[in-house]
Amino acid sequence: MITGLLFVQALTFSVLSGIVASNKNRDMFGWGIIGFIFGLFGFIAAVAVGEAEEVQSSSRQNSQPSGEGEFDPDNHEKKCPMCAEYIKLEARRCKHCGHEFSKEEVERQVEEIRESVKGSESASEGEKDERNYKSDEYDTEEILSTHDFNGVGMCEDCDYTREYVKANNYVCPGS
Repeated sequence: MITGLLFVQALTFSVLSGIVASNKNRDMFGWGIIGFIFGLFGFIAAVAVGEAEEVQSSSRQNSQPSGEGEFDPDNHEKKCPMCAEYIKLEARRCKHCGHEFSKEEVERQVEEIRESVKGSESASEGEKDERNYKSDEYDTEEILSTHDFNGVGMCEDCDYTREYVKANNYVCPGS
């Protein structure tokens, strides 16, 4: 009787651990075995462990040479003109307020950012005006407030992307 109850408990935690691990992009079978052997502790470990990163994307990033920057729209954001929340560059609808962007508008924004990334890469290879680059002790929000991103993720005055400005602490000369 007790053995049967312990077996049902181990089987239950095995299934639960496997399901939780699967939802976190981890090996369902391996975590199922851990849940079967360790019971509640295996289940708690499956819940506590973080989500696994996708192997394909990390290998793709590692295979690129560091000097070559290929434009990836997933790494860029735009600001919704209705609710002022940041959303993915290719988004056609704001996930916060539901504002719709036309297909042409999205394509135009992607192309603008693509050109600005090319421009910022060529600018970083050439001469920089060192007066506009601040040290890490400056507040990022204060630096971002010197730019006019106007919802597209690219400053209208200096043509740098939000990501470039944040990474390099670049103060807009047009402010």
